[in-house]
Amino acid sequence: MMIPTQQSRRILPTLLAIGALFFIVREPAKAAQFATSALDALLKIAEAFATFASHLG
Repeated sequence: MMIPTQQSRRILPTLLAIGALFFIVREPAKAAQFATSALDALLKIAEAFATFASHLG
């Protein structure tokens, strides 16, 4: 029996959301630190792209 494509696409995000929720409930301080670090990394990447784009022309 094969899993339909649409349902298999929903399984991974659902499992990731459940895992994230479990992590937030069990370790709120570590989850907050992880979220802060991830946001900082995204901001640095956006800043690098903006700097690169500004030097193009």
